[in-house]
Amino acid sequence: MTPRRSALVIVAIGLLLLIGLGGSLGVMVLANGVLATAEPTWSTEVRWAGLSVRVSVPGLVRLATAPGVSHLVDGHSLQTPAGRIAFRRDGAALIARCAPCRWQHDALASAPLVLTSVELRAERSGALVTGWLIVDHLRVDYTAELAADGIRLRWQLPPTELSRAYAALATVVPEVAVARIEGTLAAGGQLQLPQRSGSMKFHAEAIEVGGLGTEALQFGSFAMACRDAGGAPRRTLTGDREPRWVTLDRMGMLPAAVVAAEDQRYELHAGYDDTELASLLASVEPEGLRRGASTLTQQLARTLFTGGEKTVARKLRELLYAIEMERTLGKRRILELYLNTVDWGPGLCGARDAAHTYFRKRPEQLTPLEAAWLAGILRAPHTAHAQQFVGGAVDAERARWVLMQMRGMARSERERWRRKPLVLAAPRPGAAASSAPRQADRNTPVAEGAVEVAEAPRHRSGAARAVAVVR
Repeated sequence: MTPRRSALVIVAIGLLLLIGLGGSLGVMVLANGVLATAEPTWSTEVRWAGLSVRVSVPGLVRLATAPGVSHLVDGHSLQTPAGRIAFRRDGAALIARCAPCRWQHDALASAPLVLTSVELRAERSGALVTGWLIVDHLRVDYTAELAADGIRLRWQLPPTELSRAYAALATVVPEVAVARIEGTLAAGGQLQLPQRSGSMKFHAEAIEVGGLGTEALQFGSFAMACRDAGGAPRRTLTGDREPRWVTLDRMGMLPAAVVAAEDQRYELHAGYDDTELASLLASVEPEGLRRGASTLTQQLARTLFTGGEKTVARKLRELLYAIEMERTLGKRRILELYLNTVDWGPGLCGARDAAHTYFRKRPEQLTPLEAAWLAGILRAPHTAHAQQFVGGAVDAERARWVLMQMRGMARSERERWRRKPLVLAAPRPGAAASSAPRQADRNTPVAEGAVEVAEAPRHRSGAARAVAVVR
């Protein structure tokens, strides 16, 4: 049972116990269709005091919002895993308040979200429930349409200071304690239950982020964690003047290939793609985020700061770093950092290692097709290392697709390279034993806060430095 459904059931059970005894309880249960569970009704099994019964989820919502219920439960409370929920009436509406309120779910964050207060108002007219949800002074208005087979929810967040939205998530977004967050956010969407399908749109204005210390990556060396063949983070030193570092003007065709494969709007966005991000946040599943939708800047933030857990909280943390890096570093430096730190396979972090391992070349020596192949495997580099490099099943079609998206080359030149054969270097002895395919390469975490700046500038805050230390 999902947390959303569990919360509905918990509140409904509490209401059943608070409504009264005997006939009045039975009449209200039957009248609101709580026990009407024939297909295609959305139903769930409820266990209470050793008993088990299947009930209709929309029926439970109808019962909770039935006329007269607010009078019967006014002033009562119910202890739940989230916290104590207190009920009060506001005319015909029912208001439930939890303060403080605790929510734990792996799709949201690895740590529990603790909120100062959560208040839900619900008032029903026929099959329509309207009201609002206030989370730590952050208000969302909603309308829920009840049907036997589900609930269609529409919601709207009016223009709100972005700092207030992030402040509500402070227990799962530690950067809130040190970041300066400016700008406004308005959002809205719909959600169909129990399918958990929906859509979301948001509009942000004048967003700026500071205080995270990303300006320390503008120059100098830094230590980062690079995953070895077993997935364990290995501390390595990189940056300007380090032997492993390759400047952007010595990358050859690789920058164009990576932009073509990973972020074709790279030069146009401010660190994030609002359309893709909205689509991503609307597609959260119980097991976490089901797609990537990250810009190159967000991917760099994940590599250097946030790690790769598949949660909404990680995506929101990543967004803060991305917005700040666009201001403090600029496009060229971000791309240079990305190409020198991105995971290209077991123990292969950065373009120098990748070009040498897969083609026995320096990045600037790569042909356009070879650069396109390297860019094309970034979504699953460990799987590509095992299956294509060690296993010999080279996916040339993906490389050719990337090649045809690359800018800065005449189409005739791209067509010429498209017809060329793609030949990888022979794996060195022992490579096969250390390159088993890894699931979900793109989202496999390296370490929480995976970068440590070797020479931090004088103005960098101690709080930001704590976020960026190798563990």
